[in-house]
Amino acid sequence: MKKIIPLVGLVAAALAVWVAMGRSAASQAARAVHETVVYSSIQPPNWDLYLFDRPGAASRRLTTDPALDYKPAISPDGRWIVFTSERGGSPDLYAIDLQNPPAPTQLTKSPAMEDAASFSPDGRRLLFVSTESGNPDIKVMPFAPESPDAAAAKAVSLASHPAGDYQPTFSPDARWIAFSSSRDAPAAALTSPAVPGSYQASDVYIMRADGTDIRRLTRHEGWDGSPAWLPDGRGIVFYSEEDGEPRIFRMNRDGSDRQAISAKGEPALSPTFTPDGRLSFAVRRGGRWTIVSTNADGSDLRTESDTARDCWAPAYARSSKRAVCHGPGPTDEATRFETDLPGPFLEHVMPHVALPDRTLSLYAVRGYIPALSPDRSEIATSEAFSRLVISRIDGSNKRTIFDRAQSERYRGEHSAWGPTWSADGAWLAFCVGAPFGAGSEKVDIWKSRPDGSGAVNLTPDSPANDAWPDFSHDGRRIVFRSARDGNQEIYLMNADGSDVRRLTHHAATDTMPAFSSRGDRVAFTSQRDGGDYEIYILRLNADGTPGQLERITDSPGRDMHPRFSPDDKWLLFTSQRGGLNDELPLLRVIFLPQPYGELHAVRLEDKKVFRLTHDKWEDGPSAWRR
Repeated sequence: MKKIIPLVGLVAAALAVWVAMGRSAASQAARAVHETVVYSSIQPPNWDLYLFDRPGAASRRLTTDPALDYKPAISPDGRWIVFTSERGGSPDLYAIDLQNPPAPTQLTKSPAMEDAASFSPDGRRLLFVSTESGNPDIKVMPFAPESPDAAAAKAVSLASHPAGDYQPTFSPDARWIAFSSSRDAPAAALTSPAVPGSYQASDVYIMRADGTDIRRLTRHEGWDGSPAWLPDGRGIVFYSEEDGEPRIFRMNRDGSDRQAISAKGEPALSPTFTPDGRLSFAVRRGGRWTIVSTNADGSDLRTESDTARDCWAPAYARSSKRAVCHGPGPTDEATRFETDLPGPFLEHVMPHVALPDRTLSLYAVRGYIPALSPDRSEIATSEAFSRLVISRIDGSNKRTIFDRAQSERYRGEHSAWGPTWSADGAWLAFCVGAPFGAGSEKVDIWKSRPDGSGAVNLTPDSPANDAWPDFSHDGRRIVFRSARDGNQEIYLMNADGSDVRRLTHHAATDTMPAFSSRGDRVAFTSQRDGGDYEIYILRLNADGTPGQLERITDSPGRDMHPRFSPDDKWLLFTSQRGGLNDELPLLRVIFLPQPYGELHAVRLEDKKVFRLTHDKWEDGPSAWRR
């Protein structure tokens, strides 16, 4: 297996590449373009796998990587544990040999997400979910940890649909596969202004093991998901939000005779069965998720995990009393960065993401709306929307430069957020006011030196919501969004706040503007063509007045937060077009994931879109530097 390089080493290596590339213009011209993207990702700080040798015993931590390890499956003979890990930057499948457990074996290696592995009854095949097509599909491949690359090359797609397919599992006779899918959810859910609880909700389906004869078993406005077969194969257990909070149900294999099993009002997820045929699932009690088991009718509840930590997604070995789950792992408090999900500032690195004409290194950070300094040495960002901070890319040398709230996780009129750096590195422009508030809430645009000195309010006379500033290439102008005329439009002003000019005039919302690297265009997000957020580019005339307007994206779901590439040939943006990568209730125990989805890049010459990130979390606003 290829050695995993620590994150600090990756950062140092990347910085060395940047320095070397800047030393020789000739060598840089001969070398492929390598650029850096820093983006915010809202994800848990660490998950690990925990093994229980018997019910109720103290758990043993199996994984020690600081990245996320989750969704374990145990082979029928109890020897292997296959799980999802993000230690390489994107979610891949790994295997641990419990008879010889040094480093895990990597089973898949792709920039897409591979997740939710499930063994066939004979242990020779793995079902899993892959986003290689752009949305979650169900695949199957041989389980051959001694030759993982050859096995991965034999992966076959079984269920492919523009919607999401999730959590597949073989029937005991291996002839059928149960899974959940949002394929029959209303498409309108993608474009709703809010994210309802039934957003892209899934139902339970079955299909033959070759992917044919797909049958829908449940019909419910909320989420029905995570199916598991009864040991005799005659029925299926699953969770359902039929009563509000997710609850465990069972039904016949044709969907008939639906019955509630777990207690009403007590959230329950991830049903499965113990080796002796008891129904097991994760339940939230006293503020903590615990693994329990019951008889088939819900009686005789027993605790299967310890209560030292949250425990999700139980899996059992058929040949022993062992069980495995995932739960929170340890984090380094010295590198803690305060957010809704506190943890290390630098979350992970994807060193090589290829576009046709360049390679990108993607750095996911915990700070909201990061801005990368012109020399790429530091990041300015909002810590928990309370204050503005600057640090190195690994989170070290952190210092506060603007803090009017003087409080943790404060969101209100004194919040500082949305920084942008001038091209010479001399100034930062940012917002002060309620983040993402309604257009009627007052938000001002400020600027200051990177050391916090010279802070000045640029919009003190505006009573409206002025936000999302971005400097022009020469630092002389700032483009921003304002609701000062009763509607959210794009405006331009001098860098000292004078000579405010309105650039767009439309009844719909125009927001999140960004200057091109040459300062001749402004990209922004708008609802002007049908209520869905899309990306537009406005060309500016020589005198700064608005010129030609061009629509760039056209897809279901929101396209937001545009940023130009350093050469203005690409736009980076977040998009909802790929939908959710997993069942929402499984992730809502941590945070509401993916309201805007993943990072994408569109090549402006032909409008071709390339997806850059594949995971279950909100990958948000970004910065792009050469």
